[in-house]
Amino acid sequence: MAALTLGMALLFGLLVVDSGRLYLEQRKLQRVVDMAALEAAGQSAVCSGPGPQAAALAQASASRNGFTLGEGRTLATACGTLLTGVDSLRRFTVDPARNDAIRVIAQHSVPTSIAAGVQALVRGNTLPSTTTLTAQAVAATPKPPLAVLRIRTTLANIDSRKSALLNALLDPLGGRVQLDALGWQGLANTDINLLKYLDQLAINVSVQAGNYDELLGKQLSATQLIQAAIDVFKQGSNTAIDVATNLGKLTVATDDNRVLKLNEILDIQAGTAKAGLDTSLQLLQLVQGVILLADKYNAASVELPFNALGLVSGKVQIKVIEPPRISAIGNPQTDDISVQTAQIRTLVSLNTPVVDTLGGIVTEVLKLAAPLTNILNNLLHLNLLGTVQSLTCALGVPCKVSDIEALSKAARIDISIDTVKATSRVSAYRCSPDKQLTASTDSAAATVTIGKIDNPATFFSTGSGTVTPIPLIDIGTNICTSVLGLFPKCATRVPWVGGGVGIKPDPLKVLSRHENLLFSGANLPEIGKPAPYLSMQPINVVQSLSTTIDTLPLQVYKPQNGDVLGEILSVASSVLTGVTDILKPMIKNLLSPLVDPLLNALLKVLGIDLNTVEVSANLTCSSSRAQLVL
Repeated sequence: MAALTLGMALLFGLLVVDSGRLYLEQRKLQRVVDMAALEAAGQSAVCSGPGPQAAALAQASASRNGFTLGEGRTLATACGTLLTGVDSLRRFTVDPARNDAIRVIAQHSVPTSIAAGVQALVRGNTLPSTTTLTAQAVAATPKPPLAVLRIRTTLANIDSRKSALLNALLDPLGGRVQLDALGWQGLANTDINLLKYLDQLAINVSVQAGNYDELLGKQLSATQLIQAAIDVFKQGSNTAIDVATNLGKLTVATDDNRVLKLNEILDIQAGTAKAGLDTSLQLLQLVQGVILLADKYNAASVELPFNALGLVSGKVQIKVIEPPRISAIGNPQTDDISVQTAQIRTLVSLNTPVVDTLGGIVTEVLKLAAPLTNILNNLLHLNLLGTVQSLTCALGVPCKVSDIEALSKAARIDISIDTVKATSRVSAYRCSPDKQLTASTDSAAATVTIGKIDNPATFFSTGSGTVTPIPLIDIGTNICTSVLGLFPKCATRVPWVGGGVGIKPDPLKVLSRHENLLFSGANLPEIGKPAPYLSMQPINVVQSLSTTIDTLPLQVYKPQNGDVLGEILSVASSVLTGVTDILKPMIKNLLSPLVDPLLNALLKVLGIDLNTVEVSANLTCSSSRAQLVL
C-alpha cells in the first residue's frame, strides 16, 4: 500500500513538473508574440507598400527574445483592422492594405508531455514525439487624437413658411416636391450616424468597404446621396421608416445629372480611422447641404416663391456661392479641422404702390417747384426761368420751367443681401490633465443694400452690382407760355432733366464677430456620443435693419441716365418735409414686413444666421503607445 501511494505521488509530481514545463513554454511563447506585435504596431509597420515591414520587425523582435525561426519554430504576421460585432466583441480582420492593428502568431514544437503520451497509449494511437504550442497577439497601432467639429444655424422649428422655402430649393434639381412642415420637422428632429451612412453609400455606389477617401471624392448625384440615407433608415424602427418615406419624396424631386462630391460638405481627413466616423449629424443639415451643393452648380439663380415670405407680390432670387461644410473630422495635431455655413447672395425685388395715387402727394409735389427751381439753377445750371405761374413766364414769351411730378407707375425696390460664411476651426486642444478644445469662431457677415439694381446678374456673379437710388418723384422741364399766369400752354415734357427725389440708404453692414468657444467636461464628449452645441453671443440684426428702414432718407439726386439717378444734391431737409411725411410711411409699410421673413426664415433655411452661430465638438484622446487589444 505504501509503495502504491509512493508511486502515485511520484506520478502526480511528474505530471505537475511536466505541466509546469509546458505552461512556462507557452508563457515564453506568448511573451514573444506580445513583444513582436507591440514592436511592429509601435512603429506603424505595414504589410504592403512602403514603410517599415511588419514581418521583418516581428521576426527581429522574436529573435531578440530568444525565438529563432527554424527547428519547429514559425512566426506569421498579418495586418488588418479591428471590428466590433453585434455581440460587442472585437475581432481582428485581415486587410493587408490597413495597419490599424497587427497580429502575430507563433508556433513552437516541444517534446510531448507525459499526459499526452499516456492519453495516446490509452487510445491506442501512435505516441507523438512533439507537441505544437501556439500563441497569438494583436496590437493596435498608436492612435492620434481625433476631433469632430460641427456647425449649424438655429433652424430648430419648421413652420409652413420655412417648409415652402425648403420645397422651393428643390425645384432646380429636376422636379417639384411638397413635403409639409411636419415632414421637414421630422428631418430636423432626426440624427443620422455618419459611419452607417457612409457604409451604405459605399454599397450603393460600388465602392470597396472602408475606402472612405475614394467615396468622399466620387462623383455622385443628389439622388444617390439622399437614397443612401433612405436605406439607412429603412432598417430602423417605425419612426425611422417614416423618416425614410419623407426622404423618398425628396428623391423624386432630385432627378438630375449634376455631379456632386460629398467632400464638399463633409471634411474628413484622409486616413481617418473608422472609429472616428462613428458620430452623428442632424439629418436636415445633411439634406440641406446636399440641396445647396446641387444649387451651387445651377447656372442661373434660383427663384423662390414670394408668398412663402408672407407677402403678396415680388421676386426672390438666390445664388449659392459656396455650400456649407457641416462637419469636419481629423487629427487636431496636424489637420485643419474647420466647418462653415453657406455663402449665398439673395435679391428681393418688389414694387411700390403708384406714387401719384397717394393722398395729398400731388399738392405737396407742386409745393416743391418754387424752392427746387432756384436750387437746380444754381447747382445744375438748367437756366430755368421759374414756374409756369412765375412773373418771368407771364409775358406770353416761351420760357423753360421746372415740371415736377410724382411717379405714375410703380417703382421697383431691390433688397440685396450678400452674406459671408460663418466659420469655426479647431485652434487649440489638450488631452491632459483634462480634455479641452477651443474653436476659433467667426460669425456670418453680410451687406444689406436697399436701392435699385439694374443688372442682377452682376450682383450674383460678383456681389457688387451698381445700386442706384429708387426714384419716386421726377424733376423734369418743359417749355411753356402764359399771359399773366393764365391759360398756360406747354410743349412736350422732358422727364428727369433735373434729376429726381428718391431714396437710397447707406448699406447696412453686419460685421463678422470673433469668439473663442471653449469646450470641456460634459461639453466635450468622446466621439460617438451626443455633443451639445455652444453658441456665440447673439446680436439683434432684425433691430438694426428695422432702424435702417425707419430712418430712410429722402434726397434730391442729380440726373444720370433717364430715371437712373446719380449723386445727391444738397437740399435743405425742410424743403422735402411735405413729401417725406407721405412717402416715408409708404416705404416703411412696404419694407418692414420683409425684415423678419428675410432674416429669420429665408436665411436660416439657407443655413445662415446673422444673429449667432452654433458649434459642437467631440474629442477622443488615445494612448500614444501601441497596446495589446486581443
